[in-house]
Amino acid sequence: MVKTIVSIFISLALIVGISAYEIYSVGSTFRTFSEALASLYDKTEAQTATYEDGCAVRTFWKEKKRTLHIWIPHTSIENVDYQLNEALGYLYEQKYDDALPKIEVLIQMSEKIPASYAFSFENIF
Repeated sequence: MVKTIVSIFISLALIVGISAYEIYSVGSTFRTFSEALASLYDKTEAQTATYEDGCAVRTFWKEKKRTLHIWIPHTSIENVDYQLNEALGYLYEQKYDDALPKIEVLIQMSEKIPASYAFSFENIF
């Protein structure tokens, strides 16, 4: 009886601990990504952004998405890749007006994705 109760508490502690780490890890990664995108957005709005600026953001994203695959579905990551690559294409062609909406979508996605996997009332029911 005692072993059963102890194993239940250990399992519960593991679930809570892993969940807390997941929420922190995903939130932290997307906060940093959002800050990088906001900086890229400001530079694009001022029409001073370069393709290399976009590549720096993509390099950060490529490094982080390896661990994000553990926590969030592939389709969410794929959508970010798609929007980011389109924005980089526009930056390469120096079409700043076309790149701005793509970067804005990425900023919104970087806020919505972690919120959709966070422990909240809306996500439970």
